[in-house]
Amino acid sequence: MSTALAEPDTATATDQQVDPATVARHQAELRDQGFTVFRDAISPENLRAMRQAIDANIARQTELRGGQIFHGVNLVTWDQAFCDVAADPLVLATVEGLIGDDCILSSCNLGARVAGCEAQGLHRDTGIWGGSMPFMPFPVGIQTAWCIDDFTAENGATLLIPGSHSDPAPVGARSGVKMTAPAGSIVAFDCQAFHAGGANNSAHIRRGVLTLYIRSWLKPQTDHKRSYPTERLASASPELLRLLGFRRQSPVELPDGRSNIIMAPGATAFYDQPPAATTTY
Repeated sequence: MSTALAEPDTATATDQQVDPATVARHQAELRDQGFTVFRDAISPENLRAMRQAIDANIARQTELRGGQIFHGVNLVTWDQAFCDVAADPLVLATVEGLIGDDCILSSCNLGARVAGCEAQGLHRDTGIWGGSMPFMPFPVGIQTAWCIDDFTAENGATLLIPGSHSDPAPVGARSGVKMTAPAGSIVAFDCQAFHAGGANNSAHIRRGVLTLYIRSWLKPQTDHKRSYPTERLASASPELLRLLGFRRQSPVELPDGRSNIIMAPGATAFYDQPPAATTTY
């Protein structure tokens, strides 16, 4: 596998399953304008399963994140439908041709914008790696917004500044494009493009899933190798295992796949209590 910066016209991992001309068109749109739309990318069965899982999660939430959205993380652990869509052959072929055939999944998160939700401020998604992350003259990640409901100008379709993915300058006063699409579509955009979730001026919630694919040498938001249910690993496809990071062995890992993690003095864990000074997973 390669993490080379070259950007082939078509991908390698799934090019036997998709039309190369279609892949090339989506890649060209991502390179030229910073976004593209895959229509009818989610099957009715998967769309129905994801809606049920999302609604069940929302029903359990008692607070809105920032008073604006229902939020959820690591959706690939919720239902197999999220895994199926994350490994969609056409989306993967397009993404792999831009950020490498060894790219991985950074996150798969819920963003359900409630009625009356205000618009986000314009931002680049590279902010997840902190202020030390420089602007790169090549794609480092492709963000995808799965349209669980119709994305319309009224209910908060994502606003994107075309061309900003290849321009290191601040956003300034440039006009944007609202990436509207019907339910079942997937909107993909370069994670270095300035964008913002729109205001939901409708009377209904707008459900969406944000799934970020990144180059394999970047640190993902979600540690899938620790959080993905072990009982589902045996039935996971090779593509999904690679996306979740199970094909990326770090130097500290043991031959059997476990990791010998040595905690730094004074280090704290993200969840619950920190493990013992030395823990094998």
